Amino acid sequence: MANLYSKLQKEIARGGGIAKSNQFRVVFPQLGGSFFDKLAVKPDRETLEVFCNNVSLPSVQAATGQVNGYYTGSSYKYPTMKMYNDLSLSFVCDANMTALKFFHSWFDNIFQDKNQFDQDERIPDEMSHYPQRKRNRFTRLAYPDSYQTTVLIDKLEPGPRYRDQGRSMRYFLTNAYPYSIDAVPLDAGTQTLLVCSVNMFYERFEVQFEDARKNLRSDSNNIKSSRPPTSLSGALDSVKDAFSGLTDSFGGLF
Repeated sequence: MANLYSKLQKEIARGGGIAKSNQFRVVFPQLGGSFFDKLAVKPDRETLEVFCNNVSLPSVQAATGQVNGYYTGSSYKYPTMKMYNDLSLSFVCDANMTALKFFHSWFDNIFQDKNQFDQDERIPDEMSHYPQRKRNRFTRLAYPDSYQTTVLIDKLEPGPRYRDQGRSMRYFLTNAYPYSIDAVPLDAGTQTLLVCSVNMFYERFEVQFEDARKNLRSDSNNIKSSRPPTSLSGALDSVKDAFSGLTDSFGGLF
């Protein structure tokens, strides 16, 4: 048994440790241009990164065709194309509901309301009364190139120098856009964090492989990202670490 434990420890050390499911980062690097600039809520990449609390690494499968009788009494399946599943993201909402507002603005600007003179229809800013809008307005879809963007998902591991030092994989999801926003339940019962979920389509994804073990051993500052912590819990841990370091520094003065 002791030999088994030593082998297990050796294999874990050789792989750089055990991967943690809560070490990740979702990045929207290209939220710019004329389409995103005119959203009611301007894109805030750092807010989306910090408050994203759930995402799944995308899956892929092959569509297949079938040939019967390839061998006598048997059939043969062969791949014909790649099939990508949609991407689901969850965000913890701040008091301003920034994430939910942003994705609603993104979605609404894909389906643009116009009046009969082909002018944009806008809901009045005044919220004290029911917004009056023309009944004969119509919807015109924006061009895909204007509202699609790239989404990055990093799988990270905490290192001795930085919380996101050990990046092992990076997913590039191209031409992504939201196609549905899930209902956000409000409950007068127990107070909990409010979470909004968004589902996105994308054209395809590519995976960039990196050696997390090399990154964890590196002393280069190039590994450290200028991004904020990977999640809300990570942000709170960083604040806690900062206060702990400050109190230790003061303790050394006396």
